[in-house]
Amino acid sequence: MGSSRVKWLAAAAGAALALAWVMAQGLPQGEGKALVEQRCSVCHGLEVITSNRLSAAEWDAVVGSMIGNGARLDDAERKVVVAYLATHFGKEAAQAAPAPADEGAKVYAACQGCHQANGAGVPGAFPPLARHVPAILAAPGGRAYLPLVVLGGLQGPIEVEGVAYNTPMPAFASLSDAQVAAVLNHVASSWGNAALLKDFKPYTAEEVRALRRPLTPQQVYAQRAKLGLK
Repeated sequence: MGSSRVKWLAAAAGAALALAWVMAQGLPQGEGKALVEQRCSVCHGLEVITSNRLSAAEWDAVVGSMIGNGARLDDAERKVVVAYLATHFGKEAAQAAPAPADEGAKVYAACQGCHQANGAGVPGAFPPLARHVPAILAAPGGRAYLPLVVLGGLQGPIEVEGVAYNTPMPAFASLSDAQVAAVLNHVASSWGNAALLKDFKPYTAEEVRALRRPLTPQQVYAQRAKLGLK
């Protein structure tokens, strides 16, 4: 099997994991959920919704665009859908309550298909998190960079411990700020990483919220280049 075929399969696997996470989480309960599932998912997957954090006015513009493209929603239904989206996927929705201590391990279950349960990754396909995360945190700007990888994904060639990787990582922007903080703290404290970190201060939901912004995987890669890492 050629290297391009391997990369394609790896990328497909990553995208499938991201979609599986979204579908496993599902949409939150509330008035309008059924309408969103029935009318919005006709043209796109639910991950398009769950990956966004928009104001009510912005969601109304999005829904209006959907209607302009053929979505079947009357005025009353439009108001219900916009209210639902603004409530559950509004700009304040990411400010979830602090995640329980074991939440990081639960969130990491969506990561270990690529990075493995032991954080060792798959040589040449998925980079390790063991030992590599402490190296990132030790780099100037590395702490602010890590949440961006979880939220925005990563696409571009990197090198970890002498092994080259170029498999795109999907974005997990649907995670709450608390969940992102929890999974980063889980990774930082697992597989011997804690012993390699000096005076590590756990991430908080507030810290992640301050860093959250829409970035493409390519833009996140550009941020990595600024760290001086390969």
